Amino acid sequence: MRTFIVGDETKLKAVSEKLLHANLSQVRSEAALKALQEANPHADLNRLARGTVLFVPDTPGFKVSTTSSATEGPLTALHELLDEALGLALEETAAGSNARLADQEQTVKAFDDGAVKKAIGDPNVGGQIRESVNAVRKGFEADRELAARAEKNITEVGKAAIAKLNELGKLLG
Repeated sequence: MRTFIVGDETKLKAVSEKLLHANLSQVRSEAALKALQEANPHADLNRLARGTVLFVPDTPGFKVSTTSSATEGPLTALHELLDEALGLALEETAAGSNARLADQEQTVKAFDDGAVKKAIGDPNVGGQIRESVNAVRKGFEADRELAARAEKNITEVGKAAIAKLNELGKLLG
């Protein structure tokens, strides 16, 4: 579906000349105008006001060059909104990951502290402390992998959504 905004040409004959191909037979012209009226029950085609928006059906006989896509503006706005939302989601995910990484680095530095090393060397409790330190390090590695996957998933979902929007735009014209 496309749109046409009535300008100075408020008479049906003038609008028809703008919208319809010149080489149409009388029968095809009448059929096209009937389709135009059906698409615009809100408008009296014989008494159009300047600024009236007409929906132009995607049927033979109508000029594409004098009309605009009815979906282009909203789809473009949705595309921009989606891009912005995905950008913010990626930024926030990365910021959270960076903050956790900084905290994890501080914890790993603490593991290298002399007192921790001494405790790990203690024959009575050292094994338990070493296991705990190793478990924390493995947890940090798993966290980094999950953060990377989250960023990848956001990117993939964004690409898929944009592809679907583009597909929808092609379907709607």
